[in-house]
Amino acid sequence: MRRFSKIKKFILFFNIKTLIITVLTLSALLITYFSYFKYKDLIVEQLVLNRERLLFGFNNDNTPNLIVLGNNYIDKKSLIYELKIKLDEGKNSNNLDLISNILNKKNLIKKFIITKTSNNLITIKIEEKNIIGLLNFENNNYLIDEFNNIIETKITPNLFHLPVFIGKNSNKNASVILNLIKESDINLNYLSFSFVDQRRWNINLKNGVKILLPETKVLDTLKLLNKITSKYNILSGNFIEIDMRIFGKYFLKPKIN
Repeated sequence: MRRFSKIKKFILFFNIKTLIITVLTLSALLITYFSYFKYKDLIVEQLVLNRERLLFGFNNDNTPNLIVLGNNYIDKKSLIYELKIKLDEGKNSNNLDLISNILNKKNLIKKFIITKTSNNLITIKIEEKNIIGLLNFENNNYLIDEFNNIIETKITPNLFHLPVFIGKNSNKNASVILNLIKESDINLNYLSFSFVDQRRWNINLKNGVKILLPETKVLDTLKLLNKITSKYNILSGNFIEIDMRIFGKYFLKPKIN
């Protein structure tokens, strides 16, 4: 009887011990899983950095190898090429100062960190400005940042997803209309925004629908549009124009096939 009791206690202890180990193991796995998503960008950057070290670590050229991280819009290959040309020209100059001077002239760069990883390797971590759209003015294209500033730079294909703002001073109000759309919770697949007579907006959707907004009470109008869209699906492309210039009302221009 005592022997059976000891066996029972052993089995109970073993089960509790197994349960504790299982819980601890699952907790460790969950922590690892969520930590990956929290720090995955850092992990990826370190992998890139280590790869570049392996590729270039034994290069004995006088011009250091360069690693650029954090770019979304800037062409990394072109930037590295430009930097290497300048470094070759100024062999007796301070490499870090020379690179810093070049990066300071790049309109798209908000801030940067330059690190001399080794004697033959320099890492450049850049943070770009938050670009919200493209400006089309007098047949020229510019970028618009979150503060409505115009940035003159080369427009590359990775910028084509941004909305185009058309009309005089449209850039000065770009962030305002985008914030109003976000605040209204309406889902608009917009292509471009036309600032009409510097007074009001037309929103041009990718499916060809044009939305004419009033001069005032734009947020209330967008909320109304969201309401009627949810009910009647008028943004699906059955209508080519939705005139909301008179507050509280809307007029639909049907699509003629």
